[in-house]
Amino acid sequence: MTKRKAFSFLIPLSCVASASLFLFTTAEAKFSDLFQRFLPSTQIRDDVVMVGIDDFAIDTIGSFPFTRDVYADCISVMEEMGVESIVFDLSFIDSAKASVNDNFEPFWPDETMEESLKNSKVTYFNFTFDYSTEIADESKTLMDEKGILKNVTVKNDTTTQEYTGAISTIPNFMQYAAGAGFVNAVPDSDNYYRRLNPVAKYKGNYYAQLSLPALLKKFKTTNVIVESKKITLKDAQLPDGTTKDIEIPRGNDGKVILKYPAMMFNDYNYVSIGDIYRISLLRMYMEEDGEADYIEEYTKLYDSLKKQLSSAICIIGTCATSTSDYGVNQYEAQYPLPGAHYTLVNQILNQDFVGESPVYVSIIYALLFAILIVYVTAAIKSTGAKIFVGFLLIFTESAVLIVIYKSTRIYVGEIVPLISSVFAYISTIVTGFLAASKDKKFITNAFSQCLSKDVVNQIVAQPDSFKLGGESVDMTAIFTDIQKFSSFSELLTAGELVALLNYYLTKMSDIIMAEGGTIDKYEGDAIIALVGAPLKMGDNATRAVKAALKMKAAEKVMNEEIREIASKEKPEEMPDALYSAFSIMVKNNKQIFTRIGINSGEMIAGYMGSENKKNYTMMGNNVNLASRLEGVNKQYSTFGILMSEATYKKLADGIICRRLDKVQVVNVNTPLTLYEPLSTKENADEGLLQYVANWEVAMQDFDSGKYESARDKFKKLSEEKPSDNVAKYYIKLLENFFMQGKAPQEEDDFGVAYNAELKCFRLLSK
Repeated sequence: MTKRKAFSFLIPLSCVASASLFLFTTAEAKFSDLFQRFLPSTQIRDDVVMVGIDDFAIDTIGSFPFTRDVYADCISVMEEMGVESIVFDLSFIDSAKASVNDNFEPFWPDETMEESLKNSKVTYFNFTFDYSTEIADESKTLMDEKGILKNVTVKNDTTTQEYTGAISTIPNFMQYAAGAGFVNAVPDSDNYYRRLNPVAKYKGNYYAQLSLPALLKKFKTTNVIVESKKITLKDAQLPDGTTKDIEIPRGNDGKVILKYPAMMFNDYNYVSIGDIYRISLLRMYMEEDGEADYIEEYTKLYDSLKKQLSSAICIIGTCATSTSDYGVNQYEAQYPLPGAHYTLVNQILNQDFVGESPVYVSIIYALLFAILIVYVTAAIKSTGAKIFVGFLLIFTESAVLIVIYKSTRIYVGEIVPLISSVFAYISTIVTGFLAASKDKKFITNAFSQCLSKDVVNQIVAQPDSFKLGGESVDMTAIFTDIQKFSSFSELLTAGELVALLNYYLTKMSDIIMAEGGTIDKYEGDAIIALVGAPLKMGDNATRAVKAALKMKAAEKVMNEEIREIASKEKPEEMPDALYSAFSIMVKNNKQIFTRIGINSGEMIAGYMGSENKKNYTMMGNNVNLASRLEGVNKQYSTFGILMSEATYKKLADGIICRRLDKVQVVNVNTPLTLYEPLSTKENADEGLLQYVANWEVAMQDFDSGKYESARDKFKKLSEEKPSDNVAKYYIKLLENFFMQGKAPQEEDDFGVAYNAELKCFRLLSK
């Protein structure tokens, strides 16, 4: 065998090996998304309804989360209308506190909901699995009673995920449930939600996914067979009266691949829970004011809802813009995640599934096509013919997989065959030209006939840089919010409010951008920004913190400017609405106080949206943490800025910070240490440096259990700087709890609960 032939034989192998690196990215998943578009859309069924807690519902009912009596009324109305199942994609893991009705009489919303649940036979609750939470015995017993698959047969199952911890709906609700299932849904690394576990294991038992108990009821079966590659619902009774086994294919990871309807979430078979609750309100109005005033509206709404809800499986979940239960799918960049459970129910009822082949099938297919491309193109002498045939073979490679997918609904991985075919084609062309002693310019010109010159250079120079969609970037997220801004809204007209916001947002945004940041979006008075993308920079954390400190300094200047302008005649160039807003603020002793949360780490950044409108944005757990930290400022009464330990560790030594508690913020289990930036070193005097040093000594006393000594040190610090409300917070914490030999718990209503095992505080609210 000549060297040239040996080299030609190695090209396909090396190309497939190089292309296999893409298996560790999300590119394969994005091709799977693309292939789904070649299939008919999943049918939206009349007997599955998405009941959304949306903006209309919040406007109708009040701020979210709703009180439990609201859900009680909705359950009663829905059951009266003949729903088949009510499946809650909402977690009731804590008991509600007593409330006061319109007559200022105390009532307990949990008791109202319990009464409604006692009369219900169709309500399903949920639980969540994890790897650390130890569930109480009573909750465990009820979770087992309602969620374990009773008649399950296991055959060579190696793919079902097993958990070691669980959090369940409170027992006084769960005891009345018709069934229960787990709600765990984990996104891919690009934050796309493509799969759901149909079953899970916990302490040796198999548990059902959230919607599965309601489906088993609909199919009038309890027999389930679990295998690595499929779940079988035995002897399922279909609506037409026939009986058959329903096989639900599982992906290579044991999860069901979601086949979303090819439409937006708002086009699903959808009902707002606000409309359901309005039935209760209209009944109350008719009792109080007379039936005639509301009978037409009531009858029309009732008949419409009953027609839509009767005999349906109803999934209740959040989709309001003010909530955070969002992810990404191939049709929406901001997709309400309860829709994933709704999609799964539609798929199972329609028996509309897709599967995937083992990875080795894709690799073998890739190797065969790479060999074909290398030897066919090598045998062709004409440059033009080489290019044409090469592209024809690459197109054929993709077309064959699409045909296989459409006919079998089995996805054979496309990323390795496609990339290896491109690599093999490029390698063959390059080696062919080199063997023929063609100069480099001719090679570039030849490639330019069929590929963008920049794309060719990128693939040849850095094959592993070829990525689809957003990318994971080490950057810093900034969330800002004006404290008690709703009180501003109550005082100002719409025009005045807009003028004030434009004044504020302009100044603050300029500061962020001056530090190299990017404004992601504005949400009312809130600014969401990122530093470190799209332009990558090694000092993104330092830039973000400097921007925050400058914003707080600018805030003081703004408040002084507002007072000064309001005390004089309106400047000629100033809009009337802005001057009026300033005057009203001063008259009502209102000042701007900005709370800022900062976190650093790996986040997804990229263009999201549609073909007609795209936004450069970010997402991921580290983004959510920055949002949480913004609200935590309120608990500690800081000067306005809180950052995570991850950001603190990335800072240059030019930032003066003080350490606060180790905490668990809402929806984040891993404890983290909070830090409050106070100044840049260049702007700090010796007094501040000594103050921070003394603060750390006080914190060390607190950490080591020297509570009286710590209290005394915090008192001295408070006397030295009376405006430091954080010191006052620690004095109160020590005197009311730790010096009394106890720690704050949830029932103390102090805003935090102390976890002695982890030696950290759990924040009870944002």
